[in-house]
Amino acid sequence: MIAAGPRSRFTELGLLVWVALLILFGFIAVSGAALSAAEPAPIGITAALTPSALVIPATFVALAIALHVFLVARGFRGDQILLPLALALTAIGLVEVERLAPETLLVQQLTWTVVAAGVFVVAILWPRDLATLARYKYSWALLGLALLALPMLPVVGRDINGARIWIHLGPVSFEPLEVVKVFLVVFFAAYLEEHRELLAAPPRRFGPLRLPPIPYLLPIVLMWGLGMAVMVLQNDIGATLILFVVFVAMLYFATGRWEYSLVGLLLLLVGSWGAIEIFRHVRVRVDIWLTPFSNDLRFGPSYQLIQGLFALGNAGLIGAGLGNGMPERIPVVWSDFVFNAFTEEVGFLGALALLALYLVLVFRGMAISLRAPTPFLQLLAAGLSFTLAFQTLVIVAGNAKLIPLTGVTLPFVSYGGSSLVTNFLIIALLLRISDATARVRGGSG
Repeated sequence: MIAAGPRSRFTELGLLVWVALLILFGFIAVSGAALSAAEPAPIGITAALTPSALVIPATFVALAIALHVFLVARGFRGDQILLPLALALTAIGLVEVERLAPETLLVQQLTWTVVAAGVFVVAILWPRDLATLARYKYSWALLGLALLALPMLPVVGRDINGARIWIHLGPVSFEPLEVVKVFLVVFFAAYLEEHRELLAAPPRRFGPLRLPPIPYLLPIVLMWGLGMAVMVLQNDIGATLILFVVFVAMLYFATGRWEYSLVGLLLLLVGSWGAIEIFRHVRVRVDIWLTPFSNDLRFGPSYQLIQGLFALGNAGLIGAGLGNGMPERIPVVWSDFVFNAFTEEVGFLGALALLALYLVLVFRGMAISLRAPTPFLQLLAAGLSFTLAFQTLVIVAGNAKLIPLTGVTLPFVSYGGSSLVTNFLIIALLLRISDATARVRGGSG
């Protein structure tokens, strides 16, 4: 329950000033670079520095202030750093979309930002008690599975770039997997809280291995089966990886038993080997990762990765300057390779600063988990924080050719409405948990 009445949030307000400066100077830098270019600017770059170029950042700043005022008016006691961090990353994303994408996509991304802010407000207000989520855990699980199956329907489902993970309703496209992750984390948190004592029971020995009783391994086997089914039906490696690894991580958070992680790793390796042998699209992803410069790949399937690696190679320590690189040579750069594009123009120091924002965001989320007043809220906060951390790791590692590309987006920064809305929902839930903690402990966020 959130009590009404104003409450000071000066730390949050001070950080929002820096967020405002970040997006303002980012847009000025991109527009100024386009204005000074001798050649015509690539599609999506503003041709001149005009007052209209500041409409997007001004709208974003107004939205950020509105969210801050809303939290103050509600007497909110939650964490004062999470929202500025999320808005800072979103601001960087808007600057990158302005830099890299057609103008229509910039307007769409700003529209999705407004929608994400609306979802954030709703999640702050409802439900009045987060414990309600645990009581309907199986409903969330069934809803998540239903949404996961929607793209397979012939009318609303769409196949894009070989992966059938999108639904189209009129002019709106949405990737249901994004919100499914949140629903399943809620289910995992509630399920693991209910059965954590059984799952944490002393393991039995099977030769040199110490494993839990076989019946308690059933949930992890079912999740593995679900992940494999998603890969088979939707050709989506990223969804399989994220769903399964997040569940294994939460299982470890709940029980502290490394044996579950070992079983999960073995199942993941077996599933990966089987997928490589059976499914051509998975094998192609691995070939692109291992030999991107081979003659039969470099001008075809691996062209995007090669151009991304060239962008990283051109970055240097401080980069070419925002708006002065050539990241537009990377196909679909605003979605799949935004990290490489950002790094090319701000250098590895800028890339480290971006990763530091994610690190602080995850750290705050895990700190909220440790302080949460109930096991369910602890697991929920840990699962949501780990989801953000692992998705960031997967996309950055894929961009750097450390692992095969998976097609997931960089949270808050990549172009994509469904991802942005879901990430703001995650931030709202983390804030709600920190607010509940502050009220129980009698402090402030």
